[in-house]
Amino acid sequence: MHVLLYYKYTDIEDPEDLKEKQKIICERLGITGRILIAEEGINGTVGGTFEALDQYMSETMCYPGLSDIEWKISEGNDQTFPKLRVVVRPEVVTLGLKERGKDVSLKHKAHYIEPDELLRLYESGEEFTIIDARNEYEGRIGKFKDAIVPDIDNFREFPEFVASIEHLKNKPVVTYCTGGIRCEKASSYLKEQGFTDVRQLHGGIHRYADTTGGKYFDGEMYVFDGRVHVPVNQVNPTVISECHHCGTKVARYVNCCNAKCNLQFICCESCETEYGSGCSRECQKNSRFLTA
Repeated sequence: MHVLLYYKYTDIEDPEDLKEKQKIICERLGITGRILIAEEGINGTVGGTFEALDQYMSETMCYPGLSDIEWKISEGNDQTFPKLRVVVRPEVVTLGLKERGKDVSLKHKAHYIEPDELLRLYESGEEFTIIDARNEYEGRIGKFKDAIVPDIDNFREFPEFVASIEHLKNKPVVTYCTGGIRCEKASSYLKEQGFTDVRQLHGGIHRYADTTGGKYFDGEMYVFDGRVHVPVNQVNPTVISECHHCGTKVARYVNCCNAKCNLQFICCESCETEYGSGCSRECQKNSRFLTA
């Protein structure tokens, strides 16, 4: 099993038509995963055999506006994607501005900084601020060295976070996310809010890991599939996340056993056993795994 990550901001004239075509292609090739489609573009994370994904890329690029997608491929496993889900949404990435009668223009997106350039920037000792455009729970298990990780649970909260860092408006800023899609909007929003020196990491953490060995990334990269997180740093790997219960350094997420809670939290194997996969003793008592 291999995993394919991709996105493309482009005008999709008929999202429902693309949805049906994607379903047909994926079902024929035995591909599973999640594909989001909107008038503004497409965002997908899918899994299958290398041969199936190769054919999928070829057929997808035949659709108008999708001929120059940048694909990112990695190793997966049989549990990576249990099923196929193709959905049409108002946005492929929701910043939450449209709900307030506003929007962000991708015409204002920041210039790219390539992975090797970011590596050189770290090694030069030059002053810059690196901002994580992901959610707090993603940054908890892994982030770039000295990165500012917003205390947000959803990308739609990013504008509120930006309001708290106005002191950085005239400082060099680099944004990053998993594969690049959130940074297109995040960097655009920063520039529209008056940030004067913004760049976005081209290809996100994924491409950085592939081309630099992942140096200066601490911990692991959170992913939205059955793997949950994957290694990034092959040079000097570290673990930065701590067990929710005992504080042991561990890179391991579990879901709370209480269905009404379902909190995803960092937990070592010992505490998972002791608490029955509960995030608390109360949740342990209300575990969905208990039998009457």
